[in-house]
Amino acid sequence: MRRQAWLIPVLAALAAIPAAGQTTPEHYYDVDKEVRFEGAVREIVLEPRYKGSAPFLVLRVEESGQKTMVTVEISPSWFFGKDIHGGEKVKGIGSLSVGPDGTRTIIARELQFRGETVTLRDKRGFPSWQGGPRWRRGIRRFGGL
Repeated sequence: MRRQAWLIPVLAALAAIPAAGQTTPEHYYDVDKEVRFEGAVREIVLEPRYKGSAPFLVLRVEESGQKTMVTVEISPSWFFGKDIHGGEKVKGIGSLSVGPDGTRTIIARELQFRGETVTLRDKRGFPSWQGGPRWRRGIRRFGGL
């Protein structure tokens, strides 16, 4: 039994090593990969995007002049606060990432629709909702106040 005791740590270490050639797509805002997008909203969904956070508003947009679809990640559902409808024309700026299966996802920084511009992130890609919903509503708690 003692001879096999070394096998458990070795197996645990091997399980922690990803398979050769296997990559996971990076999912963060990259200012070097910013693109402009424009099209019509075909689907509106709320998806759990990040562990331990509120569901995100995600739009499936059919790009203008093309029949291709792009997934546009907007913001946590509590932050957006605007009505948006299927078929609505939208345009914006965001960071493009392409998954291993070729799916294109844009993390939106700015979204324009109905003549209004909604800023979702600053020019460096930091989210406008940092601090959570309580921060947005003006409830700021600092030590000693």
